[in-house]
Amino acid sequence: MLGLANENFLAPLPVPTGRKPNHTMGMVWRINDTYMDVSDCTPGSAVGTMHCTLVLTILVMLWIGNELGAGFFFGHWLGWMGIFGFVIVPILAIVFLVFAKPREPVRFNRQRREVCVPKEKGGDYWYVPWETVKASVEGFNMVSQAGVNKNGSLMIGFPNPDFNGEVKLDSDGFSANEDAERHLWFPNVVPEVGTSMWEVIRTYMEEGPGHVKVDTEDFTVQKEGILEAYIKGVKKSVAKRGWFKAFLWDGIFGLILCNTLLVDYIYRKHLNPPPDLKGEKVQQWSKSLPKEQWARRSPELEQAIQAREAELARQSAA
Repeated sequence: MLGLANENFLAPLPVPTGRKPNHTMGMVWRINDTYMDVSDCTPGSAVGTMHCTLVLTILVMLWIGNELGAGFFFGHWLGWMGIFGFVIVPILAIVFLVFAKPREPVRFNRQRREVCVPKEKGGDYWYVPWETVKASVEGFNMVSQAGVNKNGSLMIGFPNPDFNGEVKLDSDGFSANEDAERHLWFPNVVPEVGTSMWEVIRTYMEEGPGHVKVDTEDFTVQKEGILEAYIKGVKKSVAKRGWFKAFLWDGIFGLILCNTLLVDYIYRKHLNPPPDLKGEKVQQWSKSLPKEQWARRSPELEQAIQAREAELARQSAA
């Protein structure tokens, strides 16, 4: 198997990427005309993925046990390693995510053109100029006899404006020093999806909430009971896809593999409503400003955006 990697830097400066903004993974928790809360903490998605892997692993282990005998797992060290690594560890991780409280979000204030970044250990916040925010997407192509498997990640970095020490950057342009830089990291997204996720943030900051389509209903609406909501969703799926596809998608994949009932419970427990930023200073910072007090783009960014838009127009006309 051969691995090929490539990296594409998106910011600074936050110029248009040429892709449409696409909100995925529940990354946006709140959005209004003043600020948008973004987080890479998605416990429901993580539980759904791990639960799916756990169920498939158990099915494979049952098949192996049927072929080699159940004694293989309890009488051989390889079997015990498989049970511990692929069954016990995922179960413990799922239990942890059910009870673990999510971190505070990063708040993008478009009127002030600043980003409020919670410190890793709590306490006060960093107020980072928007135009200093870093972003890059990295793609991985794993080539094997089965074909090409694409994967990647989106990294967003927030340099500490008050850090006076020496900043050592890795080859990817980000610092590993948490006192110098904080990050949002979205793994397991191909570069195209990661770029579209970044474009949600960039478009909101530069053009406003009316130019992005973001659904935050899971974080703001008080729903009916979990089982009642699931049945309601199945009925909608049947009307949209038909009985057979609804059975496969909402029954086999959703309920059995991903455990959508548990995922819904986690969203209700921890993210409805999601965590908010605390303190009088940040609350004042989050208030709406009169239009005439809004911060403006720097001349450098204005020039860079005009050049990029002209480049995209030439590409579109070609």
